[in-house]
Parts: sequence; structure tokens; C-alpha cells
Amino acid sequence: MCKDNLKQKRPAELIFRDVCVSRDGKKILYNVSGKVRPGELLSVMGPSGSGKTTLLNALSGRVKIDSGLITVNGAPLNKRQKRNICYVLQEDAFFPNLTLRQVLMHSALLRLPDTIPYQEKMAHVEYIIDVLDLRKCLNTIIGDGTKRGLSGGEKKRANIACELLTNPTTMVLDEPTSGLDYGAALCLMSTLKYYAKKECKTVVVTVHQPSSQIFYMFDNLLLLADGQVAFFGATNKIVEFLSDIGLQIAAHYNPADFIIEQVKRPQKFGKNLYQQPSITPSESNEDGGVPSWSDAYSSVFGSEDSCTGTIEKWPTCFWTQLKVLSQRNFQEAHGRMLSRLNWIQTVGLGIVSGLLWFQVERTETNLSDIQGWMFFSMTYWMLFALFGALTSFPPEREVINKERSSGTYRLSAYYLAKMIGEFPLIVTLPSAFHFISYPMLGLHDGWIFLSLWGFLLLNTVVAQSVGLLVGATCVDLQVSVTVSALYSLSTMLFGGFYTKSIPSWLMWLRYLSIVHYAFNNMQMVEFGGGVPIRCAPHYSQFEACRHGNSSVILLEDIINHQGMWLPLWANTIILLIFLFAFRLMGYLILRYIRKPR
Repeated sequence: MCKDNLKQKRPAELIFRDVCVSRDGKKILYNVSGKVRPGELLSVMGPSGSGKTTLLNALSGRVKIDSGLITVNGAPLNKRQKRNICYVLQEDAFFPNLTLRQVLMHSALLRLPDTIPYQEKMAHVEYIIDVLDLRKCLNTIIGDGTKRGLSGGEKKRANIACELLTNPTTMVLDEPTSGLDYGAALCLMSTLKYYAKKECKTVVVTVHQPSSQIFYMFDNLLLLADGQVAFFGATNKIVEFLSDIGLQIAAHYNPADFIIEQVKRPQKFGKNLYQQPSITPSESNEDGGVPSWSDAYSSVFGSEDSCTGTIEKWPTCFWTQLKVLSQRNFQEAHGRMLSRLNWIQTVGLGIVSGLLWFQVERTETNLSDIQGWMFFSMTYWMLFALFGALTSFPPEREVINKERSSGTYRLSAYYLAKMIGEFPLIVTLPSAFHFISYPMLGLHDGWIFLSLWGFLLLNTVVAQSVGLLVGATCVDLQVSVTVSALYSLSTMLFGGFYTKSIPSWLMWLRYLSIVHYAFNNMQMVEFGGGVPIRCAPHYSQFEACRHGNSSVILLEDIINHQGMWLPLWANTIILLIFLFAFRLMGYLILRYIRKPR
């Protein structure tokens, strides 16, 4: 039964009649009609702005049509049928640090139903790998502008492979040859042609100006000009059609180039250039509109594409999505967050700061030095986590939007998985820094050491939440960096170390400073339970040292000297509130404001 879910889907004939689409009051498509049958390759061509991508969006159900009709096997396009249409975008959006094998495995685990056993999912992955000839680059990372990975052609085929994993009946591809050289483009289109014939798939592609060899691979051609159909029919009939309207193509001239040149200036030839396709109800049976070709497949494929029955919104359950996405986020972020350079920076900084504050004496003179180590530790890892989350969000947003548009998983599963998958990574480097530098500072008590470590990590995770919130809110990276810098520097200024005499009308801003609460907690732990700080022999700044009998500085005096403060438990609760509030706001912004188009 599971195998049937993968391989025994009924082929689909896609017919669209008089499709009209407008956006923001502007008409984009005017009464566009055409059809494509299983095993056929339909090419949609036209100059830029002719409506090619809009037509693909309409055929895949991603945009609402104003009028007209789109049918699959004679039935109007519905949610169930949309599940069997894969849409390969022009942009190849992937996580650059993952290998091709990891990308395909994660895609299969997320997009194939839970009812299919794991072994069968992996067998299907292997089949797609062989079909698209991707085996030689399985262990190569995807790569990006800074890391070398898959070639352009391999990325295109990887993009197609992720969509083919669901065994769709219909494939819709937007400019699959864009950015490829002639050899890679020819190889890709040959593969699509072979797959369409072998697997009886319905394939629609947009191309701009293909080579003549690629051009004649297409079974049918739909030519658009200014949102209208200029020609629809067999590709090998286009030369005859142009000759009939007085346009002669020179010998050995690429028809695709000639076509684009002419449709860019259709007014020169009047209405003769436009030929509406003959898509009439006579092509269908009278008993319900099911095309006659499909009768031959009924006994083999059954009625899998019927409109009855419940439609599951997601291919897998929440827990499967959470598990797979957590693993993927960990694998993707591991190389970025725990890179060799970050390790060198962390270890080096830990040693330098340890040497700078090495075995500092616990005297009033050195009090500011001890506080300086605390404040430096918190602010450095706050900035590291905040800007690390911020800069990683824009490229990740493209992948998430693509996967959300295709209904791969719930946003809540992704968001929670991101927290789980990245948590062990975000705390690793601050932990290494703390374990190196604090013992060099002077380790006096194990419990204090662990408590300071805990508050350092809490402050780091809260700062990461700020980065995620700003990254989700601001689309422009420069704006998000400016906003983050303003917040992080402000929270440092009101943290309690740089200034203690804050004007009364600005005092309320201290309550918004995450550094303020974490810094006070670290002071309470360090100065409240460890080796006491001895008073200065002369000119002490603390009243108890100058006029009292005490030779040590009490915790209350240190904290009160910095202005307002709250108990340890209150500071901790406030930091946790910040943590949950920032994460929740980030989710709500992604859910309701930054929805994929």
C-alpha cells in the first residue's frame, strides 16, 4: 500500500481555459488557454513581463485566478490535486552547509507520509538520485557565494529532486535552465524529457531563449506576449505558423531567438500574430468531462485523484516534523556556529581575559576589575549571539518560505525545532570561554562557578532571542543590523557598569536592559557567597568601611552603590520573561506578517 502511495498515482491531464489574472488592479493574463498531457513537455515562452511566472503560479494553485477554469483530468483544480503538483522555483534555495544527501533525506522524511516506512523512503531517495544522476555529488555541500559546493547544474537537479520525492503527477518549473551553460542546460532538459516519458508525468516549464536543440525537445509550445496567447500548438508547427502570417525564418536560425524577437513588437504584425488555441469541450466525454485518454489508465491507477475524502493539511505529524527539523537545524548550524575560526577566537579570548584578570586580589581597589570581567563576559556573548542569529536569518528565510509555500511543515514545528537544534550550539562557546577564563580569575567555590556559568548562558540565549526577533521583523539586513546595534548598545549603557547616576527621567530604560538583570545576578552570586572583598585601607567609597567596624564590603553595599536592584529570583524570572516574550513575538511576526508570498 505504501508503495502504491509513491508509484501508482494516476497520470494527470492539465487543461486551462480563458485564465485571467490581475494583481494590484493590473491585468497580467488575458484569456490564456492551453493543455498538457501525461508524458508531454509543454514550454511556456515569451519576453520578460509577458506573464510566464504568473501562469505557472496559477496552474499550481499559488495565485487566485480572476476568471477561467483550470482542470485536472476534467475536474476543477482542488486542494487534493494541488498536492500532486510540484513547483520548482527559479531560485535554488538551500542551506549551504548541508550535503546533498542530507538535503534529500530531510526532504523525504518531511514530505513523505508517516505511513511509509523509513526504508522505503530511503529507497525512493536512491531512485531519484539515479534518475537525476546525482550520485557522484551526494557528499558535497550545497555551498554558496563564500563556500564552494555543487555546480549550478547540480543545484538545479537537486532542486528538482527535492520536489520529485513526493512523486507528483505534474511538474511545474520556472526557468530551470536559468544561469546554466549550454551543456548543463541540455543535460537538465534531457533528464526532464526522459523522466516525463518514463514516469508518465505532466511537465510545464518556462524558458526564455533556449538553444535550438533544447527548443525542439518540447512537445508543445505556449507563446505569451503581453499576457496573451500568441501561439499554442506542437513545437514543430511554429515555423509553419509564422510562415503563414508572413514571417520567414532564415535557414539555420534558432526559432526560439526569432520568436522572442517578433513577440517583443507584436504591433508590427497586427492581430495576425495571435492564435488562440483550440481547447473545446468536444475533447472531453459527455458523461462528466473526463478526457477520453484517461480511461486507459483507470484500471491501472484507480481513482487516487478523486475529490472525495479528507485532505491532510500536512504530510507528516508534528512530532516527526519537530524531530527531523531539529536534526537538520543542528547539522546546518554546527559548521557555522562552531567553526574553526570561532573556536580559535573563543579560546584565544578566554586565555587573554584570564591573563588580564589573572588571580586578581579581592580588594576594594580591584572590585571594578572583577565587575569588568563579568560585564565583558556578558556583553561579548550577548553581541555574539544576537548578531549571529541576525545574520543567519536572511538566507534561512528563503528556504523556510519555499518550504512553507509547498506545505512541507508547520511554522510552529520549525520555530521550536530551531530553538532545540541550536541550543547546544549557542551555549558551547560561552561555556568554553567561562571554563577557561574564570578559573584563571580565581576559582573559590564550585557552586559560584556553576551559578555564574548558568547566568552567562541565560543571558546569551536571551540575546539570541532578540536577534531572531529583529531578523524576523526586518527584511533588510542593513536595517536589522542598525536596530540591533541600537538595542544592544543601549542595554549595555543601562546595564549598571558604565554609569551609576542615570537621570530620573531615563531610569525606566534600565528595566528594559537584559544586561542589567544578568549583571546584578552575577554580582550577587560572586560577592554574596565567595571570598569577601576587603575594604580599602584609606579613602574607601563605602560608608560601612569608613565609619563602621567592618573590614569587608557587604553585598548589599556593592549592589546599593549601583542604584536600584531586585532579588536574585526576580532578576531570573524577568530574564525568562524576556526570553519567552522575544521568542513568541518572533513567531507571531513570521506567522502573521512575514508570510511567504
